[in-house]
Amino acid sequence: MKKLFYLICFITLFSSCIPIGGGGTPTPNNPTITVKGKHIIAPCGDTLVPKGVNYAVYGWGWNTSENLFPEIAKSGANCVRIVWYKNNSAPAYSNLTLLDSALSRCIQQKMIPMLELHDVTCNNDTTAIINTANWFTQTNVKTILLKYQKWLMLNPVNEAGYVMWNSNNETRFRLMYQSIISNLRNAGLNMPLVLDASDCGQHLNLWKSIGTSLQNFDPKHNLIFSAHTYWTSYANSTTAITNLLNDAATWNIPVVLGEIANKQDDNTGNCIYTLDVAAVMQAAHNNNIGYLAWVWTQDNCGARQMTTNGNSNTLTGYGNTIINTATTGIKYAKKPRCW
Repeated sequence: MKKLFYLICFITLFSSCIPIGGGGTPTPNNPTITVKGKHIIAPCGDTLVPKGVNYAVYGWGWNTSENLFPEIAKSGANCVRIVWYKNNSAPAYSNLTLLDSALSRCIQQKMIPMLELHDVTCNNDTTAIINTANWFTQTNVKTILLKYQKWLMLNPVNEAGYVMWNSNNETRFRLMYQSIISNLRNAGLNMPLVLDASDCGQHLNLWKSIGTSLQNFDPKHNLIFSAHTYWTSYANSTTAITNLLNDAATWNIPVVLGEIANKQDDNTGNCIYTLDVAAVMQAAHNNNIGYLAWVWTQDNCGARQMTTNGNSNTLTGYGNTIINTATTGIKYAKKPRCW
């Protein structure tokens, strides 16, 4: 009977995963992914460690027929962080039918979509940041999001807001996110909100200071706290990376690394600094912290592309590291036990 139960869970996309036959205890069937302490909980009650890639869907919006989700799925990823824009001249971003299709196809491949808005990347204008996040509350957008809410995570804004670069003003940053949380929750969006750290996403330690207060502020207590590991001046040695993620695992809030990479840019150019991505993967694995690699294809830094053309049979050396490194690679990600 146990085998029959898991077969039914596997073949039913939105099954309730209730064991069949006498005596079994029903498995939770929550309407969204949730969090508990430092753990992310899939709708059927199992612990989830998101592990996958970033993907600028539709070729950064310019190729409306592009569909790379089947290729990404071959990596073993259980999550895809999907780049989207509120305002962009690329044709895909003004077509919500294409957004609906992208979310549907991601889920069909048994990968959790984490939808993020890229408009205010590395911006410190809190009014613009809050207004950008309000895109999710528009009726025509919200209808799509609620359609897929069981498996959807929302990453309201990418790498927005300064703290270290703004006289360590944690209060301003916290209030910004409180506004975003209130606006999205008041709109009826109850799925996890993935909040990027400050200072272009780099300042992971900020969540040690304000993560718990934000989790308590959220009426759904359903926040995930993200950082991006461009840590050349922050944690650029194996020891520093290990110590940082070991510490993060003690904060009792769910942490995910929304972007990991092998190269970092600065204002003088792209691919300037080499990052120890293997150390990040190992320390994340040791602490059950998820990660999303930047980027599946098409980047201003060619060395940071996991594939040369989006197909899984054109992995770069970097892509091979991310996917196939023993134990820590995406290949070893665990899928939710039923969909």
